[in-house]
Amino acid sequence: MKRLSRLRFAVFPDNGLFRVYGLGARPGRGEVPELSGGSLLACGYDHLELSTLQGKVDVTVVLEEWDGDPDAGPPPADEGPWEETAAATVFLRGYVTVGTDASGRAMGTRLAGGTGRYRVEVGARHRHAVAERYDRLLQRYRDLHSEEFRVAEQDLRGLEEFLIRLWPMAAADGDPPHGGGVSYPTAVSG
Repeated sequence: MKRLSRLRFAVFPDNGLFRVYGLGARPGRGEVPELSGGSLLACGYDHLELSTLQGKVDVTVVLEEWDGDPDAGPPPADEGPWEETAAATVFLRGYVTVGTDASGRAMGTRLAGGTGRYRVEVGARHRHAVAERYDRLLQRYRDLHSEEFRVAEQDLRGLEEFLIRLWPMAAADGDPPHGGGVSYPTAVSG
């Protein structure tokens, strides 16, 4: 399969969460089960919520769109393996955004696959290591506004990484290729 696009950017997690959503989605309305016990991902119909194990420093996100199920080849030698993985299905309306409500920063892209159901695979690494290092910073520096704390915190930015791969799902026999099998009335009486 062929990779159609790849974006790499920083996201500031809102209370340890960031979201993957499309046009018209309303994340944060209680439709997604709460993430508990360090879970990586929770899924609603048209959005995902991803969890960091800390909520105070930027994470690095790589968003890839593929034209079909990507081969799960080995990561580049300098990056190492993904420590955690999860997968879900989500309905997207031709556009995807990754971000949080808190910072107002979000990155988005138009999807070459258009509107329909997408398979999403998520890989994460360094979640536990960054959370442990942040806890040590909190124990070491009592003044969170001090220059020393800010410099030490800066070293953690971007170390926690997420890879989000998505591709259009193949339609089942009898289903339309897009729209997730939704049918619309051709006449309305009233």
